[in-house]
Amino acid sequence: MSRKPPGRMSGRNDPLRVFVAGTFDGLHYGHLYLLTYARRRGAAMARRLGRPGVHVAVVVARDDSVQRIKGRAPHHTQRERQRMVAALRPVDAAFVGDRDDFIRSVRRARPELIVLGYDQSRSWEEILRACGITIPIVRCPRYSERRLKSSILRPDLERMRT
Repeated sequence: MSRKPPGRMSGRNDPLRVFVAGTFDGLHYGHLYLLTYARRRGAAMARRLGRPGVHVAVVVARDDSVQRIKGRAPHHTQRERQRMVAALRPVDAAFVGDRDDFIRSVRRARPELIVLGYDQSRSWEEILRACGITIPIVRCPRYSERRLKSSILRPDLERMRT
């Protein structure tokens, strides 16, 4: 698993680029499941295309985006969340999203496959298509029916604050 970012132009000898986005606040096993799923789906696609592996790039939502999306401040700063996500084995690169335009973050990663979480807005597919992004978009299934969603785990995190 190469952690080296792919070259400017993608070719048969470059890893397949996979893109994942999220807030990743209160990092938990469901997040790891999403990132592992993205790597596996990318690896399967790379094999079908005869490509030498996969490069998973993750965009982490900015603090103000978390506030807008979740209606609350994040538990960890955008930099902390970016560093935690970058340290995970399935991830090759992680960066904080563009301040004004999510699509810029997608274009920056130049993905060949986009993996969305099961709970991300259904409108993302429409938005991406409307912006001319025609690559495959897949949804990761829910890891479990158990309590592995940040909004459910948040009270536990709040109690752990010191």
